[in-house]
Amino acid sequence: MHIVLIGATGRTGREVLAQALCRSYRVTELVRTPKAIEPCLDLTVVEGSALNDGTIAAALGDTDVVISALGHRSRRESTMLRDAASAMLRALSEQTTRPYIVVSQGLLFTSRSPVVSLMRALLAPIVADSTAMERVVQSSNLEWTIARPPRLTPSAPRGYRATRNELPKGAWSLAFADLAAFLLDAAESGAYRRSVVGLAHA
Repeated sequence: MHIVLIGATGRTGREVLAQALCRSYRVTELVRTPKAIEPCLDLTVVEGSALNDGTIAAALGDTDVVISALGHRSRRESTMLRDAASAMLRALSEQTTRPYIVVSQGLLFTSRSPVVSLMRALLAPIVADSTAMERVVQSSNLEWTIARPPRLTPSAPRGYRATRNELPKGAWSLAFADLAAFLLDAAESGAYRRSVVGLAHA
């Protein structure tokens, strides 16, 4: 399998890359700073922006699936996820059968928890951007999958549980490595096409 990976230099992206190469997948990464990526076999690095549909289209080539592991690094990136999804849809406008797997967040699920309400208020710009991104993706004709993990941590992998349209019970946190494993499993199996998937540790 040949993957285009967006957001490769983030914590989730680095895990996706490492696990993809361990599975003997080929990976093409679109990054703004190629020097940040260590070259290796089965990895192609393309310089460009995830917000530019022209550079995205140039990276697609003969790839089988697109995985976006983009995440906010500052509050100034208030429309980054939406804008990146819009650029990707323009790049994939004539390739609607190619799967597109994106990372969102578990806070978008309905919840009566006061803790969740507080987190939504504290992260309001990020929640708004994630919501807008999902609307863009779901309005497309692509074979999309939206992953909504809970709080992500650098802890050791424990495995994951996945449930359509809701967070699994006890979904308080998830290791970056387990999120990466889900993204690759979903790409390989195609089991969650056109689905919003809640995640939790096993």
